[in-house]
Amino acid sequence: MSHILIAIVIIVILSALCSCLEAAFFTVSLSSARISKEQKKRGGAALLKIKEHMQRTIITLVILNNATTIIGSLYVGHITTEMYGNTLIGLVSAILTAAIIFFGEIIPKIFGENYAKSITLFCAPFILVLTMIFTPLVIVIEFLTKGFVQKNQVVSEDELKMLSRIGEAEGSIAHSEQELIQRVFTLNDLRAKDIMTPRTVVEGLPMNATVREVAVVVLHKPYSRYPVYDTTLDKVVGVCQTKDLLTALAEDNDNEVVSHFMTAPLFVSETKRVDALMGLFLSSRGHLAIVQDEFGSTTGIVTFEDVLEQLVGEIVDETDEVVDLRTLARDTHAKNSK
Repeated sequence: MSHILIAIVIIVILSALCSCLEAAFFTVSLSSARISKEQKKRGGAALLKIKEHMQRTIITLVILNNATTIIGSLYVGHITTEMYGNTLIGLVSAILTAAIIFFGEIIPKIFGENYAKSITLFCAPFILVLTMIFTPLVIVIEFLTKGFVQKNQVVSEDELKMLSRIGEAEGSIAHSEQELIQRVFTLNDLRAKDIMTPRTVVEGLPMNATVREVAVVVLHKPYSRYPVYDTTLDKVVGVCQTKDLLTALAEDNDNEVVSHFMTAPLFVSETKRVDALMGLFLSSRGHLAIVQDEFGSTTGIVTFEDVLEQLVGEIVDETDEVVDLRTLARDTHAKNSK
């Protein structure tokens, strides 16, 4: 009987090892493996190679696990029959099956999931060598199953959003960080027309007006930049900074025309995505863009601050008379329509 028990224990241990490794390697993400390699952790490079070709590792472990179970079961059945005939074959088979299910599958997989990072980093170099040994057989199996294999996304946008919510719930990231992550994903869903200041409340400066003539606007409005137009706002020819006009007033250059202080404007389509707008502002070092419709007419303006507000919320200082100019434009339009 001792021979049978020893055989069962060996079979269960080998099965448990394969099950534990399979669960551990499945649990560790590709991104986590990359971080381990970048941090130069022992086993990190081998772990990354395994995760990049995960299918081969899993095939190797499944082959070993099934070979152990099948060959081990046949051996246990053989020695049981030789020692006791067919009398105990049913009982021994039941014990072996129960032991494999609980101690060779369920418990090892739970253990592998709970300690996945430590297990995979320690075992990755050995598993990598083992996978190389089984390469010929693995290649044959890959060839036979390639029609059933699909390449899936490592992680989707929805999964990242959910992970940030889970991280906040578990306390690994702060609420403010979770909100910021959620807002980042809205940048490519929004367009310039969604965040722009509508034309109806845009304050522009005529290009041929003198600094003295626009002083009443500049001194009483809290804007740092103004679009400069020729005749109408549909013909924006530049952007002027308030500080330049105030400097001209202070230096008694109030007879200079506004066009003398303007710089070339940025023009964007109503449909331009907000994430692309951020890139445009950063590369051009601009802070204000003129939003145009498909016919080239001005529909509003959008600023770098408008883009940043999509990430951090409304930016309001002590000089702001209106928090949201888009709301003001809608209210004004509704009032005028009555």
